[in-house]
Amino acid sequence: MNSFWRSVKMDRFKWMTKELPGFGVNGSQIRVISQPADFYQELLTRSGSSSKRIVMASLYLGTGSKENSLVQRIQTSLVDKPSLRGNFLLDWCRGTRVTGGVSSASTLAPLLDKFQTRFRVFMYHTPHLRGLYKKYLPARWNETIGLQHCKIYIFDDSLIISGANLSNDYFTNRQDRYVLIENCEKLADFYDNLVTRISQFSLEMDKAQEFSIDNSKLKSHPFEGDLKEFKQESSDIIQQFISEEKEKNKLEENEMSKYDTWIFPTIQMGPLDIVQDSEATVQILRSGEKSGRFTFGSGYFNLTQDYLDEILHKSESEFDLLMAHPNANGFLGARGFAGGIPHAYTHIARKFYNKIDKLGLHDRIRMHEYQREGWTFHAKGLWYYPPDSKLPTMTMVGSPNFGYRSVDKDLETQITIVTRCPELQEQLHQEQKNLLDNCNTVNHQEFDKEERKVPLWVKMFVKGARHYF
Repeated sequence: MNSFWRSVKMDRFKWMTKELPGFGVNGSQIRVISQPADFYQELLTRSGSSSKRIVMASLYLGTGSKENSLVQRIQTSLVDKPSLRGNFLLDWCRGTRVTGGVSSASTLAPLLDKFQTRFRVFMYHTPHLRGLYKKYLPARWNETIGLQHCKIYIFDDSLIISGANLSNDYFTNRQDRYVLIENCEKLADFYDNLVTRISQFSLEMDKAQEFSIDNSKLKSHPFEGDLKEFKQESSDIIQQFISEEKEKNKLEENEMSKYDTWIFPTIQMGPLDIVQDSEATVQILRSGEKSGRFTFGSGYFNLTQDYLDEILHKSESEFDLLMAHPNANGFLGARGFAGGIPHAYTHIARKFYNKIDKLGLHDRIRMHEYQREGWTFHAKGLWYYPPDSKLPTMTMVGSPNFGYRSVDKDLETQITIVTRCPELQEQLHQEQKNLLDNCNTVNHQEFDKEERKVPLWVKMFVKGARHYF
C-alpha cells in the first residue's frame, strides 16, 4: 500500500485508504471537462445514449430552451429504450420556485405523466424549514435555511461530478468544474445508491406536482411532526449507507498497485450530523507538506473557522486561493438584500487578507480573484502539488464551497482523486492553470478601490448572517 502513496509523493495522505471507501480506475477513464458548453453537450449526448439508467442530482433544473432540450432528449431515450429508468433529485425550495409561470417541477411533470413506472422525481425538503419559517418565509428566502446541493450526473456506468447546476448559465458562461469518470460501475452504483437513500427521506412528486413521503420507507416527516425524530431517522439511513459502502469498497494492500488512480467519495449533511466531508477536508489540508502547494477554489469565499485555522496556523504548505471578483459573483445586480452579497464576500476576503498581512504570510498564502468579461465564477475544490512537483497528484471536486452553508446547512458530496497517471495529472494542472489565467492576484490597492468599499449595512449583515451564505 505504501508504494502507491510513495509514487505520488503523498505518504502523509495514506489515511484515506483506511477511513474512506476507495474506487480504483485507470487515469485514462477520467476526463476533465473545461467549458460549460462542453458540459452541456456531454449531458445531452449521454442522455441520448444511455440504456440502463439516467440519474441526476442537482439543486434545480432551469426552465429555458437548453434545459427543455435536455428533458426532451431524456424523454426520447425513455421512449426508445424500455429498460431505461430515470431519477431526478432536486431541492424542494428551489425546485418549486416559480419564475415566469414555470419551475423545475413543472418542467419535469410531463415525464412523470408519460413514464409513471420508469421515471421518478424527488425533492429534498430541509427539516429546519417548518412552523412559522415555512409559513412566512417567501420563495428565495426559504432557501437560506438549507438545500439539497449535491451535483451528480449518472449515465449507465459513467458519471459526471460537478459543482454545476442544470441551468442555462451553467451551460454557457458560468465557470465551474466538471469531471467525467467513464465505465466505473462501482462508483456509479455508489452514487446511484446515495441518491436512492436521500430520496427515502425526500418528498416524491407526482404528475400533478403534488408531494408526498413514502411511509413504508420513512415513519417521520421533514416538516410535519417531530424534528428530532426526522433527523435521527434520516441520519440513520445515511450512516448505514456510509458503513455499508465503506465495508463493500474497503481497500486491501495488494489492490493499490492494480490501478494508477484512486477515487475517494465523501458526504456532508450538516442537518443530519453527517460530517465525513468536512473532517476529510481538514485532514487533507493538514496532510500537505512543507513546500507542497494547494490551489484552493470556492465559488463563494466564506471559509469555516476550521479551514481558516488549517490554512493560517497549522499547514506548512503554500496556498493559492481562488475566488470570484465582485463582477464575477453570481449575485451581482440582484435585487434587494441579495444585491449586497458581492460586497459581503469582499468584506470577508479583505478581513482574511488583513490576517495574512498581520501574520506575514503573503509568501505562503496568495489570493486570486477570477474576472472574465461576461462570465461568473462558481468553481470550487482543490488541487495538491507535492514538493518539487510541477503537476498535481490530487484533486477534490464536487459541490461544497467550503463555507458554513456547505458544512452546516446543505447536503453535499465530492470526490478526492489521487493519481500517478501523467496524462491525468496534466489535465488537472491545465484545469487549474486555466482558472488562474483569468485571475488577478489580490493586494491592498485592489481592496482600496472606490468600488470595493463595503457599505456599513453589509458589514453588519455579515456579522449577523455569515453562517447563511
